[in-house]
Amino acid sequence: MGDTTRPTDHTGLVVLDLDDCLAKLLEVPVGRLAFQLDGELSILPVVHTLDGVDVCFRTTGDSKIQAAIDRDPVAFEVDHFDASTRSGWSVLVQGTATVVDDEMDIRKLDQAARAPWVPPHEGPSTWVRIRTQSITGRALG
Repeated sequence: MGDTTRPTDHTGLVVLDLDDCLAKLLEVPVGRLAFQLDGELSILPVVHTLDGVDVCFRTTGDSKIQAAIDRDPVAFEVDHFDASTRSGWSVLVQGTATVVDDEMDIRKLDQAARAPWVPPHEGPSTWVRIRTQSITGRALG
């Protein structure tokens, strides 16, 4: 059941290495950002890009920006599952959210940005960077 040449976890899922995790993060344009806001957990989809090992996304909303301004711990997840083959994978990034305010970084991120998955909003947008503390991934099948 799986690739015996690669490490597995206690459930038998294949442990993805850092390069595999980064490739998966680039493969899927929309991931889910988890953060705490006003004592409640929130999970929102965001279109993201990578800058090294940091996940970055643009937002015009207030809640994600507030989490970034506060330098709160956040989690970010991407995954894929194929029910017909019972195969899939998941990558989890944990880190601290910060607002990107350096003009050179903003230009670099604007060039790497993917098209938004929702219609663009009026008004300015803000880039948020997840300063990565850990990246883990698992694969099934």
